[in-house]
Amino acid sequence: MDEFTRRRASAFGAVADTYARVRPRYPREAVAWLLPDEVRRVVDIGAGTGALSATLVALGLDVVAVEPDPEMRRVLQSKVPGVTVRAGRAEELPVEDGEVDAVLGGQMWHWVEAEQGAAEAARVLRPGGVLGLLWNLRDERVPWMAALGELVHGEDRTGGRGERMPLPDNAPFDAAAVRQFPWQQELAPSDLVDLMATRSHVQVLPEEERLDVLERVAELTRTHPDLASRSLVEVPYVTMCFRAVRRSEERLTAP
Repeated sequence: MDEFTRRRASAFGAVADTYARVRPRYPREAVAWLLPDEVRRVVDIGAGTGALSATLVALGLDVVAVEPDPEMRRVLQSKVPGVTVRAGRAEELPVEDGEVDAVLGGQMWHWVEAEQGAAEAARVLRPGGVLGLLWNLRDERVPWMAALGELVHGEDRTGGRGERMPLPDNAPFDAAAVRQFPWQQELAPSDLVDLMATRSHVQVLPEEERLDVLERVAELTRTHPDLASRSLVEVPYVTMCFRAVRRSEERLTAP
């Protein structure tokens, strides 16, 4: 990971409370699709402020949330009771071998050293357990979202992620599958400015450029016909889900 990417990856703690308020959660049906049969215990890697953990808890699961940033962990613990919160990274999980049925990560795998992360996920999963990754992407088929995308860019947009499971070729996983779930989040137009302020590629801009981008987002909310004079807007997303199954011990040791 280069220094610029590292700066972006570590930028979220400064906006942890805003992040928890305006960032989207994940559709229940999308999370359920990622999970294996007879799932009981799940690790949420890069858990942030708990958007994915909250959905997993609502599904009745035992959740271990692993997050490196102390401010994000603070908010997570206050927002999602009943979750075991641990400091750690995807590349070095504080979980025992074969301890969990699923390892899930929301909006985070692009910050991970993929080979190490895949090996760690395989280590803590039982054979037949699932690694599931998901991203909420702005649905820029909607005109005002396309206009927003022109202002903030970044990869969190429709078409910004590939259609293939983002794992190394030698990762010990099979049965990779991909599925998309369109849905909408309801926000006030002014919340869109805060939402864009939590994007890492906006946070790391020089201050004058960052404020300029956010002012242009505010101007869009005041002038676009689909946003102006509205108290609430439906923010369209497509949740892109990737799922793969850990190979059995026999498959791992076969010549």
